[in-house]
Amino acid sequence: MLQPRPSSFSDSARGSSDQYVFPFDVHGFNLTVDPGTVCGDMSALREFFVNLKKGTEHLNYGREILRDWGAEHALKLASRDQPISVYDLGCGHGTDIVNIRQHASIQTTAAFRWQLAGIENFSEYQKECKSLGIATHAVDLERDTYPGKNASVDILIANQVLEHTKEIFWIFSEAVRLVRPGGKFLVGVPNLASLHNRLLLLFGEQPTAQQSLSAHVRGFTKPDFKKFAETGGFFKLTEFRGSNFYPFPPGIARPLARMFPTLAWGAFFNLERTDRRGDFLECLSGDENFLETPFYGSPHNPARARKSRK
Repeated sequence: MLQPRPSSFSDSARGSSDQYVFPFDVHGFNLTVDPGTVCGDMSALREFFVNLKKGTEHLNYGREILRDWGAEHALKLASRDQPISVYDLGCGHGTDIVNIRQHASIQTTAAFRWQLAGIENFSEYQKECKSLGIATHAVDLERDTYPGKNASVDILIANQVLEHTKEIFWIFSEAVRLVRPGGKFLVGVPNLASLHNRLLLLFGEQPTAQQSLSAHVRGFTKPDFKKFAETGGFFKLTEFRGSNFYPFPPGIARPLARMFPTLAWGAFFNLERTDRRGDFLECLSGDENFLETPFYGSPHNPARARKSRK
């Protein structure tokens, strides 16, 4: 139950001596709330929750989830003669690739051989990745053919990338082409159906996962993304996990994300490539699949001819 108490903070900041304090300590956060202000001003409520979640932002990227999934698959390939190919679409600092390499290497005495690559257009990140042994390529994710032979990648990663893109059909078309049967496509995106986004909608506010004044142009939920990813039978979802849980601090966010992954901040998908042949863009063909938006690669906006990479 909330109890009122005088607060010097409220006297200086709010001009009122009656404030409510949550009866528990959450990592030293001051959870003092002016009920009148919260009820009448959504900005105050937003500020309260922003302060509550501070220190959890690093969990949004689900690094441990992708690391464990990638290393698990790499270990299955440890005895293979050819190198293990890991490819990151938007590799940034190369963190996810390096995490997989290191985590797999410490779990076995087998001598791994790696083939590491990624797409990255920021020059400083390119230099950083190259210093880590990651071959980087500056290409347009939404229109170019990605460097790499057909069915040559064991682990493909797209972590916090797809929400920034419109041409998701093209991206999946290239993923289908690159990933070998039995290989993995590990995807992490913000969860539009997270608890905090649902609460924001309840109060008539825009979800943080997709806003007009934002770099995010797509929103994802588990059932919708699963339906999309499994279209055509090229990928099958084998595991789903959540990471972070707004608006709670780390000690609470971690277990909540494990227990209620569909309400977590981040949604993470472990997709396995099937042996189905063809092109993901086939889902845009035919009158029954007509979409008013002429996505790149559709019959209404044909893609440039692919260059075969031997």
